[in-house]
Formats: sequence, structure tokens, C-alpha cells
Amino acid sequence: MKWIGVLLLISMSTILGWEWGRALKQRPKHIQLLLQSLQILEAEMVYSQVPLQEAFQIISKKLRGPIAIFYQELAEELKNKEKVFDDIWEVCTQRLIGQSSLQKSEQEILIQFGRTLGQHDIEQQQKHLKLTNLYLEEQWKNATERFQTYGKLSNVLGLLCGIFLALLFM
Repeated sequence: MKWIGVLLLISMSTILGWEWGRALKQRPKHIQLLLQSLQILEAEMVYSQVPLQEAFQIISKKLRGPIAIFYQELAEELKNKEKVFDDIWEVCTQRLIGQSSLQKSEQEILIQFGRTLGQHDIEQQQKHLKLTNLYLEEQWKNATERFQTYGKLSNVLGLLCGIFLALLFM
């Protein structure tokens, strides 16, 4: 019976280490998808000059994962004319953070960008898009470095913590 507990403890801590490593691996990918979505948004706003709701639908069809869901939710929420855009953007951004590997720093960047979206002319909007891209690219670099540093370590650390705890409780 004791050995079953030891094996469970080691297994669970190893799985936790793998999950941490998976989250570290997913974050740069999710930031990259965000950057792609902003490029598509810029193209739709500047060249096609479509309304935001339609632009969000186009983006959700071109991307995948939690970023696509984020834009789909935005497009659906914009159908409700009673809600303020800033509130819709903030709620959808919070949901995105919960559904993805993105962190609070990306949430703050997105919320700040959402406050400017649709408030200015095309030139000003392009400047805000470029600034948001710069911030997200910096986050992407940091996330990539963090994954390279801690990605494999998290897998090994989970296993070693499980073994340590098993030895401690024996």
C-alpha cells in the first residue's frame, strides 16, 4: 500500500512538471498567434476598411486555438448593442488569459490596446497597432527565453520533487 502511494506521489509531481513545461512551451506560440491576429486586424482595418465585428470574424476563421475563440467571442458580443466596447474587450481578454498560456503582462497590453481600438483615425490606429506589436514582441522574446531556460528543467524538476517527497514521507 505504501508503494502505491509513493508511485502516485512521484507520478503526480512528474505530471505537474510536464504541465508547467507545456505552459512554458505554449506561451510563445500564443503570443505569436496574437501578433498574427494584429497583423490581420491591421490589414482588415486599413485596406478592407471593414467594421470591427466583421474583422474579428475574419480573424477567428484564419487562426486557431484560444486566440480564434477570443476573436469569435468578441464578434458575437459586438452584436449586443447595449454593451460598451471597452467592457466587452476587457471581459473577453480576461477569458482569453484563463483559456490560454498567456499571462497578466499580455493581458495588460491587450486591455490597453482595446481602449484605443476604434477611437482614432486609420493612421493613429496603425501607430497603436505597431506599439502593441512591439510590446508583444518583447513578451514573445521573454517567453521564448524562459522556455529555453526552464522548459526541460520543469520536467526533470517535477520528477525529482516527487522522488524527494516520497523519500521524505517514507
